[in-house]
Amino acid sequence: MKKSTLISISVILLVLVLGGLWYYGSGADVKITDMYASPFGAGDPGKLNITLQNNGLKPVDIWLEIENAFVDETGTSYSTSRLVISDNSTGPWDEGSVSLQRPIRLVHGNNSVSVWLGYKLPGEYPVKVRVVQNGRLLDEDTYLVNIPLPELHLKLENELERRNTSDVYKVYGYLINYGLSSADKVSTNLTVTNERTGKTVFTSSEFYSVGGQDKSALRAWPGYPYAIVEIAHDKPSGDPYKPIPIVIIGQNGDRFLLNITSRWQDQVTSAELHIPAQEEGR
Repeated sequence: MKKSTLISISVILLVLVLGGLWYYGSGADVKITDMYASPFGAGDPGKLNITLQNNGLKPVDIWLEIENAFVDETGTSYSTSRLVISDNSTGPWDEGSVSLQRPIRLVHGNNSVSVWLGYKLPGEYPVKVRVVQNGRLLDEDTYLVNIPLPELHLKLENELERRNTSDVYKVYGYLINYGLSSADKVSTNLTVTNERTGKTVFTSSEFYSVGGQDKSALRAWPGYPYAIVEIAHDKPSGDPYKPIPIVIIGQNGDRFLLNITSRWQDQVTSAELHIPAQEEGR
């Protein structure tokens, strides 16, 4: 092989090596040093707080690519590099959020960046964060987000109105959620039994929704009770109690058991109420 050919090959190899060193060895030195998400529930926006350490002396522009940032009720995952929270951003769709056309500038040292998260159902979601500059991966890490289940409870209470012809019990019911996650389409069944005869006198089934750390009144019409139980002293009053759909009419000596049960996924909760109560007298 000619000497000139060897020199040309050597020069080409040297250029390739130097080019590779320049491409892979130069540029930003950024590391993910911490990630943390405060607890939040399904159906609510959450934030993943990321600490990025820029080991270079100069500011650098980088991109964040977030996988599994949003998951809908079908389990479909949506990745994003768009919904990065700026200082004046108060919601996932604020104009102040960093767009795809605006990289994140990191100064020397530690930098705090937050990104929006959102999940429609409880569960565990691995959120993968990639730090990229000009198509080159600088660092990556995964944070496991745990979205808790709702904590559902039921409550029944009544208010007694004594009349000349009857005792009228206004029944109020509440679906209470002590958890962070909301619960939609909670199947709720009511059974009313006359304890004197042992017969079931009324059943109903409805769906209710309740937000995280909130309660929903069980009723068909705002401002009205969930149900009416009338214990007539002689003849029933004949009052239709409209628009309340659940009306139970009994006589002196009757005692009714109201049992209500709610089901959401594998979670079941129930409550009951006796009308009149055993210790109650006229």
